Amino acid sequence: MIYDDIRLQAVERFKTLDIDTDKEFREFVDMASTICSTPIALITLLETDIQWLKVKKGTDVEQMPVKTSFCTHTILQDDVMVVPDAQKDERFADSPIVAGAPNVRFYAGTPLITSEGQRIGTLCVIDMEPHELNRDQQQMLKMLGKQAIGLMDFRISVEMLEKNRIEVEQHKNALKKAEIRLRSFFESSKNFHVLLGKNGEVIDYNKVAFLFLKTLHNAKITRGSQFVNFLKPELIDRFNESFSLALKGEKVFIEGVTDYEHHGKMYWEASFETARDARSKIIGISYVIRDVTDRKIKELKIIDQNRSLLKIAHVQAHEFRAPLTSIIGMMDLIAADDYKAPKEYLEMLGKAVHTLDTKICEIVGTVDSMELLNGTEVYSA
Repeated sequence: MIYDDIRLQAVERFKTLDIDTDKEFREFVDMASTICSTPIALITLLETDIQWLKVKKGTDVEQMPVKTSFCTHTILQDDVMVVPDAQKDERFADSPIVAGAPNVRFYAGTPLITSEGQRIGTLCVIDMEPHELNRDQQQMLKMLGKQAIGLMDFRISVEMLEKNRIEVEQHKNALKKAEIRLRSFFESSKNFHVLLGKNGEVIDYNKVAFLFLKTLHNAKITRGSQFVNFLKPELIDRFNESFSLALKGEKVFIEGVTDYEHHGKMYWEASFETARDARSKIIGISYVIRDVTDRKIKELKIIDQNRSLLKIAHVQAHEFRAPLTSIIGMMDLIAADDYKAPKEYLEMLGKAVHTLDTKICEIVGTVDSMELLNGTEVYSA
């Protein structure tokens, strides 16, 4: 039993207690020495091979081999073990500390049993002369042993509470730092950012999201509220479909346009990304909306300009055809006359060239007007 792993773990735990010079524990050994009329009194802890003399009176020895110890027998019983004369006890007569220095004769000890039932050591008294203990002395020694282990148990509990308190503080500080980092990330974003739970409840949100919903929806977002309650009815089905796909691990991207009364149209892009814990288990969805109205308006302007240019080109192509046909015909006639054209041919050619130049100027003027009106560069399709 004395080599039981659980008992040894308990011994190791109690070894950490700084009781060697503790006033209260010194009082225990002093009282034991006085009550039992012995020069030596000890509080010991037993490991596998070593007996540690943690609190002592009458000796400076710090440790001794377990195989020479009386205490290995003491911790096997519940009551006080008394050895009146070790030389006459076959269990100890050949022990080096009995047969030789310091020539121990008398020993009495009571086991130290923790609140968890582990026998970790003893409170014992020793004399170099044969000795006896009466019933009252044995009861007092046993009581002192219970008080000693009770105080040791208490000290261990206090240490564990303090350790737990420190760990809780460290955990709280770590969570606080993580929360600050998350908050900083949220607030540094210019986009609408909401963290949603697996059931669509709001876990957290940034200032942009708060102000957006307050301004455009006249609604106040709160943690725990269902996010779909802030959506326009026509967007709910699309949102729920995308949310469900994201919960399966897919990254979802959608875009659209919403017409807000008193605020006009807003073009937007939204992304749904899974949020995972340290074990990569999906715990929710990161939902981000980006306002792309300015970009979209510019894109639509470019598209409209290109459509206008195509329309102009289509219409003007027919008007170019007539003067170009006249110019080609006149040139063929002039070439047929060996480029000796009569005045009438040249007048008709000049009229056709003038008409063509007028049409070209009209197109250039139209394009210039579009550029000034839209304030943007025009690209041909």
